Amino acid sequence: MNIKVFYKLLVCAGIFTLLSYEFSQAQGEPKVGRKDVETDFYFTDGMKYFILGKYDSALENFEKAAEIKEKNAGIQHKIAECHFKLKQFSQAESFAQNAVKLNATNKYHYELLASVYVAQFKYKAAIKTYKKLMDKVPSAKEYYLELAELYLLQKDFNDAVDAYNAFEKAFGLSEDVIYAKQKIFLQQGKLNKAIEEGKKLVNFAPGETRYVIGLAELLVTNNKMTEALPLLEEITKQKREPDPRVYLLLASIYKSKGEEAKALEQLKNAFADPEINGEEKVKLLVQYARQGDKIQVSGELLVLAKTVVDMHPEQAQANTIYADMLALQSKKREALRYYIKAARQDNSVLQVWTQVLSLESDLNMLDSLAVHSEEALETFPNYALFWLYNGTALLGTGQYEEASGALDEGKRLSFSNKNLLKEFNARLGDAYNGLKQYEKSVGYYEEVLKEDPNHSYTLNNYSYFLALRKADLSKAKKLAARLVKNNPGVATYLDTYGWILYIAKDYKDARKYLEKAVAKNPSGTILEHYGDVLFKLGDTNQAIEQWQKAKSKGGTSKLIDKKIADKKLYE
Repeated sequence: MNIKVFYKLLVCAGIFTLLSYEFSQAQGEPKVGRKDVETDFYFTDGMKYFILGKYDSALENFEKAAEIKEKNAGIQHKIAECHFKLKQFSQAESFAQNAVKLNATNKYHYELLASVYVAQFKYKAAIKTYKKLMDKVPSAKEYYLELAELYLLQKDFNDAVDAYNAFEKAFGLSEDVIYAKQKIFLQQGKLNKAIEEGKKLVNFAPGETRYVIGLAELLVTNNKMTEALPLLEEITKQKREPDPRVYLLLASIYKSKGEEAKALEQLKNAFADPEINGEEKVKLLVQYARQGDKIQVSGELLVLAKTVVDMHPEQAQANTIYADMLALQSKKREALRYYIKAARQDNSVLQVWTQVLSLESDLNMLDSLAVHSEEALETFPNYALFWLYNGTALLGTGQYEEASGALDEGKRLSFSNKNLLKEFNARLGDAYNGLKQYEKSVGYYEEVLKEDPNHSYTLNNYSYFLALRKADLSKAKKLAARLVKNNPGVATYLDTYGWILYIAKDYKDARKYLEKAVAKNPSGTILEHYGDVLFKLGDTNQAIEQWQKAKSKGGTSKLIDKKIADKKLYE
């Protein structure tokens, strides 16, 4: 053992040995040399083991000491303490009672006995012990705090308040006691009494800002805005920088009064203050931005949200709220960036991943959609919609085998959702078309149309792939005609029908529908199709002009440059 540690143990043991003798003398026991030496030996050894946490060995030595001096309060105390440490509460109680009987003026014996009672949930006995202690040792008024806590454990709130008042009478005003009484009064619904306690602190130290803020917080929390406002406004008039909580409280007050501009001004001050943590700012942002289930957006709120995400980029919810606001303003790419940040910080929020995948799907970011849908599925493997996004992304990147596997898994999870089943079957039709398993592909498309004859996605892809294969042009035209009839203003569908008519060599009608498609959305694909039709109708110059426009837009076939250069149609 380290010599310094051993020395400390001997010193502690010596202190308790002296204490033992002090107790002996208090009981009127004469000092007998041999007994004292033996007692000292066992007591010192007991203390050594006690300090080392070897309570069984300590107990054995203390008991040997007690055999020599059985009426020594100090030894009885240590035996009780060993039993207490060993969770032998009934034995601890007996020896602690002995210690109190042998020396009724030592507060530590009462304290130990009360602790033993509390460990056995004997709160009334513990209360009696502390009362007896303060009766026998009048200077031990500090135990009113322990008494109050015991009353609280029994929900004797009025007695607890009396104990706290007695403590304050003995020692003066105490911040902790004031707050403890306030908590009791609030539990009892005695708001005015809680406010009175707060005012005591303010009056006691009028220059202490935190007491004023504490009182204001209590008032604001309990909708006493009118009383809180002058307290806070007085703080803002002081030259020193106010506590950041003042901004938050003033914002709450002004908001409750309908003074939104003033509230937002205080909120700006709060959000710019680095002392207010990000979590608290996010709560406030949510409070101001959410109206029921909806997010409201204003220029000022957007600035506030941006301030929070700039100062606290690690706050997932802040990034989510800001992304929500951007999405509502149709700033999809910017919104996506913040949703992705939020998902990286906390991948357990389903709604955030849903927004990420939905926006990437809308923006046709198929490579990102494939990556992020896989990440989302790591956390939510049983969420069918994420399998749909994953399968769709794999389809778009030509990974038909992988897509069919993902879509099959999603379909398995969607057995009770008819609408989702249709989407999986429609895309499985696409996957098997890509794998050139046409019979299977047709089977999935037909399954969808059996449930929903006007399912636009299926009508579009089924008709288009039939036409490309020239498998059943008559059916392809019927399906596409139904699609356009149901959706007369959708450029993609007009293009599909026009292109099917082109394949069917109905160039005149094809031109009509492709012109409508160009008017709605002059994309590269549609313009190239339109140029091809014009070429077939003998209008070469116009065809070349449309091909050139298509090339500038992008999204064309690989033959576009050859068409323009050779002024010929290549199919």
